[in-house]
Amino acid sequence: MNRIEKLKNDAYSFEELDTLHKNATKLRDTETLGLIEVSRASKTAKGEKPKSKVDEDGKPLTKRGRREERARRQGLNQ
Repeated sequence: MNRIEKLKNDAYSFEELDTLHKNATKLRDTETLGLIEVSRASKTAKGEKPKSKVDEDGKPLTKRGRREERARRQGLNQ
């Protein structure tokens, strides 16, 4: 099953859709970007929700989020 078929069948998770969106944006792939938006809307309509990127205390759960938070704090301390 190729990427386009998987997008049409909602086979990707929200996290995978984020990655596909980033790559399609870099490549300016309008067909894929359109299918990603449809897939996200379909998942949302079905009641699926993307995983939270912060915990209940507001602490970032992803490595990138923690790195950006640390950089923001260091910028305020200088």
